[in-house]
Amino acid sequence: MSDDHKEDLRSLINALGASIRDTHYQSAYDAAANICSSIFDTIPEALHDVVHQAVMAGYAAALSDLEHGKLDDQVRERAEIIE
Repeated sequence: MSDDHKEDLRSLINALGASIRDTHYQSAYDAAANICSSIFDTIPEALHDVVHQAVMAGYAAALSDLEHGKLDDQVRERAEIIE
């Protein structure tokens, strides 16, 4: 992967992660560390930070969606299926 491509990825991830609120940061960081620990052996070391930041951004976005009730209907539907 070229340095330019890596930089483009980092810029994208930084933009996605810019909205991580302080209240979500530690949870997102910990979840990303858990998720990434199983894949770090399969990807180049130069991508570890980028992948970790991407997972953090996604996890934080999901937490924010849950906070704002965006997933309530989907959660209810899945709960009904489980019951």
